[in-house]
Amino acid sequence: MIKRRRIVQADKIIQNVVHVFTLLMFLQLRGFYSMSTNPVLLYSTAADIRVGNLSRISKATPIIKDLEQGSAVDFLHKQSLVCWSDQTAELIQCMKYNETATGDKIKIVSEGLITPTGIAIDWYTSKIYWTDGETNRIEVISMESKLRKVLFWSEVDLAIAIAVVPQSGLMFWTDWGETPKIERAGMNGDPATRKVIVKDNIFWPNGITIDYNNNLIYWVDSKLQFVDVIDFDGNKRKKIIKTGLNYPYALTFFNEKLYWTDWKTWAIYTWDVGSIGPIKELVKTDSVPVDIKVYDQDRQIIPSEDYPCKINNQGCSHLCLLAPTAPGYVCSCPTGVKLKEGSNTTCYNGPQSMLIVAQRSMISKISLDSPDFTPYNIPLKDLKRVVTVDFDPKTEYIYWADSVSKTRSTISRSRLDGSEQSVVIHGGGVPDSIAIDPLARNIYWTDPVSDTITVARLDGSSKKVIIHDELYDPRAIALHPTAGWMFWSDWNEKKPKIERANLDGGERVLLVAERVTWPNGIALDTQHNKLYWGDARTHKIEVINMDGSQRRELHSSEILHIFGLTLLGRNLYWTDIQRRTMDRINKDTGLERQAVVEQMANMMGVKAFRVGEPLGKNACAENNGGCSHFCFNRPHDYVCSCPLGLELGSDRKSCIEPEAFLVYSRKNIIGRLSVENEHNDAVLPIKDVKEVSALAVHVSGSKLYWSDSKTKTINRCSVNGSNMEKILEWMGLVEGLAIDWSGQNIYWTDTAAQRIEVARLDGSSRRTLIWQGLKKPKSIALDPRKGYMYWSELGSKTIKRGSMDGSSITTLIEGAGRVHALAIDYERRAIYWAALDPPSIEYAFLNGTGRKVLADNIPMPYALTLYGDKVYWGDWNTGLIEVAKKIDGSNRKTIHTQMDYISDLRVYHRARDSLPNQCGVDNGGCSHLCLPLPNNDFRCACPAHFRLNRDNITCSEPEEFLLFAQKNAVGRILVANAECNDAFIPLTGLKSVKAIEYDPVEKYLYWMDDDSHAIRRVPISYSATSAVTDSSIVVSGLSRPFHMVLDALGRALYWTCLDTDSINATSIENNSSTGVIVRGEKMMPRHLALHQTKRLLIWSDAGLGVIMRSSVDGTAQIELARVSNVTALALDESTGTVYWAVARQIHAVDLDTSNRRIVWQGGWVGSLAAYGGSLYLGGGERALMRIPLHRRDAPATPVQHIAKLIAAKTVHRVPREHPCFGGGSCGSSPGSCGAGGVCGCGLQCAHPRRTRPCSSGHFLCGQLDVATDAIDDAHAPCIPMFWKCDGQTDCPDGSDERSCDACGGGVRCADGSCAPSLGACSTGAFCHAMPLPDAFRCDDRLCLASRLLCDGHQHCEDGSDEAPAACGYVQKDTVLSGSTGHQWHAVAVWCAVGGACAALVGAAALFRRCRSGPPRRLPAPVSPLVYTKPPPDYARTRISLPSSDATGSASASDSLCGRYPRPTANPPPSPATASGSRRRPYRHYRSSNRPPPPTPASTDACESEPEPAARAPPPSPAPLLY
Repeated sequence: MIKRRRIVQADKIIQNVVHVFTLLMFLQLRGFYSMSTNPVLLYSTAADIRVGNLSRISKATPIIKDLEQGSAVDFLHKQSLVCWSDQTAELIQCMKYNETATGDKIKIVSEGLITPTGIAIDWYTSKIYWTDGETNRIEVISMESKLRKVLFWSEVDLAIAIAVVPQSGLMFWTDWGETPKIERAGMNGDPATRKVIVKDNIFWPNGITIDYNNNLIYWVDSKLQFVDVIDFDGNKRKKIIKTGLNYPYALTFFNEKLYWTDWKTWAIYTWDVGSIGPIKELVKTDSVPVDIKVYDQDRQIIPSEDYPCKINNQGCSHLCLLAPTAPGYVCSCPTGVKLKEGSNTTCYNGPQSMLIVAQRSMISKISLDSPDFTPYNIPLKDLKRVVTVDFDPKTEYIYWADSVSKTRSTISRSRLDGSEQSVVIHGGGVPDSIAIDPLARNIYWTDPVSDTITVARLDGSSKKVIIHDELYDPRAIALHPTAGWMFWSDWNEKKPKIERANLDGGERVLLVAERVTWPNGIALDTQHNKLYWGDARTHKIEVINMDGSQRRELHSSEILHIFGLTLLGRNLYWTDIQRRTMDRINKDTGLERQAVVEQMANMMGVKAFRVGEPLGKNACAENNGGCSHFCFNRPHDYVCSCPLGLELGSDRKSCIEPEAFLVYSRKNIIGRLSVENEHNDAVLPIKDVKEVSALAVHVSGSKLYWSDSKTKTINRCSVNGSNMEKILEWMGLVEGLAIDWSGQNIYWTDTAAQRIEVARLDGSSRRTLIWQGLKKPKSIALDPRKGYMYWSELGSKTIKRGSMDGSSITTLIEGAGRVHALAIDYERRAIYWAALDPPSIEYAFLNGTGRKVLADNIPMPYALTLYGDKVYWGDWNTGLIEVAKKIDGSNRKTIHTQMDYISDLRVYHRARDSLPNQCGVDNGGCSHLCLPLPNNDFRCACPAHFRLNRDNITCSEPEEFLLFAQKNAVGRILVANAECNDAFIPLTGLKSVKAIEYDPVEKYLYWMDDDSHAIRRVPISYSATSAVTDSSIVVSGLSRPFHMVLDALGRALYWTCLDTDSINATSIENNSSTGVIVRGEKMMPRHLALHQTKRLLIWSDAGLGVIMRSSVDGTAQIELARVSNVTALALDESTGTVYWAVARQIHAVDLDTSNRRIVWQGGWVGSLAAYGGSLYLGGGERALMRIPLHRRDAPATPVQHIAKLIAAKTVHRVPREHPCFGGGSCGSSPGSCGAGGVCGCGLQCAHPRRTRPCSSGHFLCGQLDVATDAIDDAHAPCIPMFWKCDGQTDCPDGSDERSCDACGGGVRCADGSCAPSLGACSTGAFCHAMPLPDAFRCDDRLCLASRLLCDGHQHCEDGSDEAPAACGYVQKDTVLSGSTGHQWHAVAVWCAVGGACAALVGAAALFRRCRSGPPRRLPAPVSPLVYTKPPPDYARTRISLPSSDATGSASASDSLCGRYPRPTANPPPSPATASGSRRRPYRHYRSSNRPPPPTPASTDACESEPEPAARAPPPSPAPLLY
């Protein structure tokens, strides 16, 4: 019985336990009870996400690693997903987690994020809600469909944490912007449900969490250090934790307990709400804990019954969002998409009205269908400089122009989602604005570089320049396809205007030319025939009728620099690149202004459109109007047209390729005329043509060549006018050009210099063939197969013939008159010419016989050419172009009129130039020029002054010559038999030459650039090089450079400057050794000369009034002559004579100081050189003069064709056998190898050394000689002492960062001094290389002793040593133990300091968003200077200066279309502000007088600052997360 009784009792106990357990389970499912278990904490750090059971939280396991900057974290328990935000990677991601294993990372949000600060998961419908502290938006996304919607965007300042309550359809978020607050709203984003529930006694609201059982909200204030609780309406507020908090950030709730992270202590704490404390530390982490959640299914209970959005997405086509009002849900569309009319459940598949915006390195799209105007970056690749966009409504492609370089661009297209990206047009010039004709399928663009308007087919198949004249800086372009008009703006400074023309470029009309300065964007109202434009200089938007009437101002308020302009519906939209905004107004009234986008970087061109809008109709819309290529609608008809190179056939619709056409020149125009089809004339779009004097065609190369009498150049371009290049410069008056098509050479006559010259077709290997006996040579013609050339002479009125190498000259036709044009008939072996005195067209056979007049009643025949059986000529006076049979002059007729001032006429015949000659194969084997000769022979020739080697094929450069320089050109004079003495060196882009030198070893030209205050060098030879792109700097930062001389043997360069009064030298091999050679009391060295073999340096001294001589190291100084005001100096190395110019005389003295004499007198001399037994002198307006030295009292005779000489230099052969060649055994230091190869002092002994002239508190740069207490470099600057050993090089030689470990076991203080410990440093110490115990760390570089905290002086750059949190950490006990009055006083001080810090950090945040310019280079001063240190430019991005077209601007971050964050007056801490990966660039801690941050107005019209690398640091000792 006892046993049975016990069994029954046990059974009852078991039944009771089961009943209790069942009840508890029921209550738990109903949400009234939770089992008390050890929860699993899920928390994030900067680098990982960790989980740990509360019972062993110290052994938390990282489940997600390698985060860039982890921030918020949450979970979806029903799908075993952990989700997090990464602020640096700008991502929201998820990962499967089942407590034993993890899966792959899943990207949920990867675009349009900048600083995702808080996330919350709706576990009912599997959606993620998040806040972004930079974009100031609250958004939601479906985790499955990835459909995304912006919920709130206005009055969201700096939202941080967010929490959702799906069962109530509510969400809550904290905002610590300028007006800190906590808000509530429906999860559907309904503005009517939005409410501020906390706005008082709040400063930095961070973490927020929900007690779902009791409908309570817990939240933490990191500044005021408390945890409060309220209900969902913001009522029943109560303080939960009042004291003991340090730096609370994130917060979560579970089973009547709160858990939070603390940034200051790097710990996680808990508080029992039921038992009211106490605070318990759960774990101290090795990295700053950021967000925290309790990973438990009880935090995400899902009801078993139906709930909104559960079944079939509630019938919604896209998003079903929970709502706090009946029926508990709302069907919503993704951002930018709207519901279809008459439906509450179905959305359009995409935006119907849109804006696309060009932003240099990206293109963004903005939907106009939703009021948030959220911009999204279209995922496109490799964008460089996009400033213009357009949309093709027929195919729904977007088009844009991208400038790959300053002279080359592409036009590309893609779908609106970025797919199908492709380049449509290559090499389209540099389009500044594009416009699409969707009916005719054409695209137009303006080019401010070539000053043209071009049209092409939308598929890129054909291209044509339609307007090229009277364009100066064309900017924006817009089309009216149905009316047949195009409009464009031109914002040239002198002739700004807005014009209209037909779509084919005809019938131009000037619409606006007054009261307009910088007309930028233009837009058309095609329904009402209105033209709108924005002026970036007058800051206005104006409107005018398309016929130019009824002009009026529409809007002028707050417009800084309008750029793009577009119209859609009743609204006009524009971008302002200085305000970084896009706004819109009513197009009729100019009112109802509304900001569309604010603080978005680099917004340039903009296009508004509506998908599916009717296109309209015109004659070109159907089958391209029957045209084979271009169809242009016009106001009253349409016309077919052809790309340049093709001609319209007889049907006026089909384009054909002509076998031949005429090319003519007149004034500044080069054009083409058809010889087979009428009305096919065209002017070639060639820019910068001034005055064409001669033409030539090269058919096999598809090139046109011409000479310009104003620019003194020979140029070439493609036959369609593109690819213009300058091939030869420094010509005289070139009036005849001819091409040797087989030898690939160009010949020309120079009427002014009276020469015939030749060069390769690219302008290289230029050589003078004939320079004597010519009398104004004019036209020239070649017979390459026979080896002859023919030319006319205006002076002798003859036609002459010679071999093509310039030999065997004979007179072919006497008394030919003044012949202006020649042409050869190769079939009949005849020569034709157009002559004056008397005016006629004649011909004769090439042997000089059979002379005959073809036409004589011509006023002034000036141009002539042959084609087929006809001869064509043009008349200078009448402007007629006529044609006749070339045999007898019959069938004469006029084929063109209005061609007055025609200068040349050529035929471009595609079947011509086909037969090779002697030089047609491999250039005859010649290395440079192959010149055909009679009898099927040829001769190899060299560029001017080059010597033909014994193999008669290759050439060698000259070794001894006179080098001379003009302001923008250099040349040689070489006296030799059978050689023209003078020749220019093919070097382009040279300017501001002060002095020149030449290195015959490496073939480099050195010159002093008077503008850039530098010495540069560039290689020179027989082919063209550029002084801009091919040069390099040898010495920069010179202060008023004066003269220089090159030591070719010692491989050194010597120079003088007006401000340094010294002779300086540098090694030209590697520029590694630079210093002073000569410097002394009252010395003012000026002009220099050097004797290479004797190793002597000669100079004039304006201070001492002498000519001096010394060794190349500056020692052994000897006075050669006493003389003041020397204007030029030269040395004749062959005779050892020094020459100088003074007082309108030239004097001489031998190097041994003997035989001083006057050589010449007769005028001022500014340049002087001795070469070939003569003195060459120049200066001022004087032409180069020559004085023979072997004749006493010989007069100076001018050297022809060389005027206004700047400098001259004699170049000698380098004796490579000399012991000092290459520095010899003495090393590469300048001046180290003296006479006979004896090693000298170089830079070490010839100048006085500097002995500590710096003022107190400053450091003298340079190498200190301990024995003499002196610095070797007389130019060494002084810098503030606290710049020394600060990790930033400030001395030119880096000496301020050397010996920084000299403190031994102590520390290096921030002021550069040494101290035994941190406490002895009154300015703090650098601790980036070593940890310091008990130190307060300002950042990753500077540490402070505790005594420096809260001492009333800011030591940290960000002010964190004076922040309230820092002061509370050090002085909290003292403050709390004081009286009440003292407590309130401390609170007041605390608030004041905090407010000041907040303001400073706000300013710093703005400052960091504006990149500083490059730091100033420390110059070499005459006297010690104290410098103001510029901020270093670590990771600096160069800001492009604005171009004249104002379309340039600097690059920005690609994040969210480069949106600029708005600084706040109340910047609280956040994970982003303390991130090591996004930390600010280093600036010196004590640097003062920094410039204020640039405002939008301080940047140029074309400029936009780059996206900052980091946000402002928090005003607190928040740890840096490395």
